[in-house]
Amino acid sequence: MTPEGPWLDVSLLIHPGMPVYPGDPAVELAPVMTLDADNVHVSRLACGSHTGTHVDAPAHFVRGGQTLAEIPLGRWSGPCW
Repeated sequence: MTPEGPWLDVSLLIHPGMPVYPGDPAVELAPVMTLDADNVHVSRLACGSHTGTHVDAPAHFVRGGQTLAEIPLGRWSGPCW
């Protein structure tokens, strides 16, 4: 594999009804403005911070641990199976 690819996006689409971690709030999506009434489509999205594909940095669990901003982006790409 080269830095150019091949790349596979393994992220999940966020949508109402998707699986969430037990105890986390369900995904809610509701229209706020519509093309017909407002000439724009705007939705309100409500979800827990652990919804969908994400990474928990060490700072999530360890006091003084690295945040995502402190971890090089290259750490999150590479071979997968």
